[in-house]
Amino acid sequence: MLDSRFKTMHNPISTISGTPINSEQSIYLNGFFNGLQQTGMRFADAAPDPALSDVSNENSPEDYCKEEQLKYRTDLNKTFSIVQNVSEQRCEPNVEETFLMKWHGLFYLAPKQDGFMCRLRIPGGYIRSFQIRELAALSKELTSGYIQITTRANFQLRVIPLEHASSVLQRIQSVGLHSKGSGADNIRNITASPAAGIDPTELIDVRPFCLKLAQRIINTDEFYNLPRKFNIAFDGGGAIGVVEDTNDIGVRAVKVNETFKGCIPGVYFLMALGGVTGHKTFASDSGVLIPPDQLLEIIQSIVRIFIENGNRALRKKARLKYLLKDWG
Repeated sequence: MLDSRFKTMHNPISTISGTPINSEQSIYLNGFFNGLQQTGMRFADAAPDPALSDVSNENSPEDYCKEEQLKYRTDLNKTFSIVQNVSEQRCEPNVEETFLMKWHGLFYLAPKQDGFMCRLRIPGGYIRSFQIRELAALSKELTSGYIQITTRANFQLRVIPLEHASSVLQRIQSVGLHSKGSGADNIRNITASPAAGIDPTELIDVRPFCLKLAQRIINTDEFYNLPRKFNIAFDGGGAIGVVEDTNDIGVRAVKVNETFKGCIPGVYFLMALGGVTGHKTFASDSGVLIPPDQLLEIIQSIVRIFIENGNRALRKKARLKYLLKDWG
C-alpha cells in the first residue's frame, strides 16, 4: 500500500514494451512514478518531453554509438565461440572481440598484462565452501594464483593465459558459479547487506530477494544488452549498510508504525534511483514505500523502462541518472 498523498497519473501505465501488465502492477508502477513527481521529478506520464530534453534518447540504430551498433548487429548469445576461438588459437582478440568477450566476464588486460581477468557473479557475496575451494584450485592451476575481492562483494581471477580462457569459464560453471553479464552493458553483481540473515538488528533478511532477482537475470535474455551497466543493491536495515544510494536502484528496509497514515504497519522498502558515484551522484529517494511482495516486480519494471528508453547514442549520458534527468 502506498502513501495516500500520492495523486493518480492522468495517463496510467498499462503496458511495458507493448506487453500488458496486470492491475496490481499498474497500481504500484503508477504510484511509484507519482512518488517521484512528489519529490520534484517529472516523468511526463512515463514519456520524455522532447521540448524539455537537453539529451536525445533517440534509439534509432543509425544514431547508435559504435558500441551499440556492434551490439545491434551481433547475436550476443552466440559470442561464446569468440572465447573458444581465442583459447584454441591462442590469438589476441581484436577490438570488437575484446568488447564482446566482456559479456562472458572476460576482460583482456593488454598492454598492462598478457592475459584476461575474469569477473564472477556472486549475488550478495553469498558463496559456498566447495565453490571457494574450486576457485582456489583453478586459480593455482590456470591463472596467476591469486583472487581479488571487489567492492561489490565479488571475485576476480586475474592474468588468465589466452589458452585457458575457455577452461576457466567451464570450471567456474561446473560448481554453479557464473560470469555471464558481469561486464559490459549489463546488470552487474547484485549487492546486499554484508550481514544479511545473521544481523539481529536487521528489519528483514534480503538474501531471498537478492538471490531470486539474480537467478531471474542470469536466465532471462531481456535483462542483457542494456544501454549501459546497471547496479542494484538491497539493504535490510540492519547494523551494517550496503551503501544502497551508490547504485542505479538501491532499496532499504524501513519499519512503518501505526502513526503513519495510509499504510498498514510493517516492514517496507524505500527505493532510491540514479546513483552513479563515478559521476559524483548519489541516488535520490523516490518517496515511495514498497511492500516486500511487490519489490522485485517493480525493480524489473524499472529495468525494462531503462532498456527501452535509455540513451544508446551517447555512452557518457547512458546511465539511469541521465534518463531521470532528461525526463524531468
